[in-house]
Parts: sequence; C-alpha cells; structure tokens
Amino acid sequence: MIKLEPLTGHHNRNGFDCDRDVLNVWLKQTALQHQNKGFSRTFVAIPANDQVIQQYISFGYEDIEAESILGFYALASAFVILDELPAELAKRYPRQVPVTRLGRLAIRTDMQGQGLGRLLLADALNRAQSAAQAVGSAGIFVDAKDDMSSRFYQGFGFQPCRDQPLKLYLPMW
Repeated sequence: MIKLEPLTGHHNRNGFDCDRDVLNVWLKQTALQHQNKGFSRTFVAIPANDQVIQQYISFGYEDIEAESILGFYALASAFVILDELPAELAKRYPRQVPVTRLGRLAIRTDMQGQGLGRLLLADALNRAQSAAQAVGSAGIFVDAKDDMSSRFYQGFGFQPCRDQPLKLYLPMW
C-alpha cells in the first residue's frame, strides 16, 4: 500500500530514479521550488506505513524507507491555443483554452509495470477535475516523453493533438 501526498522537503528526492534524467533532475532540483512559488503542485507516492516498508524490504527493495518516493506527478494550470488541440474537439472551444497540465509523471525504475503509473494518473485526473470545478479547466494536457508514454496516455482516453503526436489532450466535460 502507498499513500499520496504533496511533496515536501522531508521526502527523499535524491533516492528517486526513474531512468529518465530529465525527470530525475526535475524532481531533485526544481519540483519543490516550483511548488513553493505556486507554479505547480507535485504529489508523491510513498509507503503507507512501517509494515508496508517491511514488506517492500522482504520483496528485495532494501532501500525503501518512510520518505522514499516511489512515484510522482505534477499538475499546473495552463492555457493552450485552439490550434494545438485535436481537430474534432477544437470546434467546441474558444481561441485560448484553460487546461490543467500534467507536467510530469514518473515511477521508480524497479517499480515500473506494476500499476503505480495508472494509480498516479487516476489521482491526477481526480485532483484536476476537482480543481476544475472551482477555477475552470476544459481538460488535461500532457506532453508525453516518447511513443511508449503516448500509448500509455492514449489507453486512458487522451487524444494526440494536431501534427504533434506526443502532445495529448483529455477533455473533462
């Protein structure tokens, strides 16, 4: 079991490795600064309690501790230009569309493929929809890092944007 909570200075950012330098460096050097300045909000998956930590250790994850980050994602408010959206959706929107940007989503390398990414994405979508009811957002926008990531998001209903298959959009309403 895991728990999801906002990133703070007590989480072990240096121990996280998802095998993507751009994501590792962002978590270690930028995420907390952006959070403190209000640019984005980062949520981390950590072990739920000491019993869970002991289970992880028994399964061979010897470096897992209470503040170990197993995965994370970041959300921010943004605008996209109508021309960036999938053509079949664009006709419903004004020229600039308020969206929630899923800026980062990553899982520790040794925990990938176990469903944690789906859990984090579901939590991100729930938080984005809750926020959209208070401040307005037409959908979720994400920049996938590669074709495999793009397929992951498409499996949850995200649609590639015009002429940019790694930019994806999921309408909320």
